[in-house]
Amino acid sequence: AAGTAAAAEAGTAGTAGRAAAVHAAVAASAGAARREGNGGAEGGSVVSVANLPWSATDEQVRAAFAGCGEITEVEFRTEHLRGGKRRYVGYVQFGSSAAAAAATLLNGTDFGGRLIKVEAAS
Repeated sequence: AAGTAAAAEAGTAGTAGRAAAVHAAVAASAGAARREGNGGAEGGSVVSVANLPWSATDEQVRAAFAGCGEITEVEFRTEHLRGGKRRYVGYVQFGSSAAAAAATLLNGTDFGGRLIKVEAAS
């Protein structure tokens, strides 16, 4: 948890800072999970990624989140909003909740010219 907080602060330094923060958070969380003996594979391993460009592919999303940890599945959905609008949302499932937590540090970063919104999926 301490590593995640430090990583979140470092993430405000821009994309390069966020990449370093993600790696630090993954390492800290993985170490804590090993000490607890559970490998970190408990619930909470899915994040939603909103504001993706319509052209986003599975491979591009996997590449963008690869530094967070093992990705087990990527899924895209078109969600219908009020007023007839639609949005394209991706869901990324990780092999551990620590990796998913690290992925949320990419919230507000550029993906294909758009700032993505990354949060734990409910």
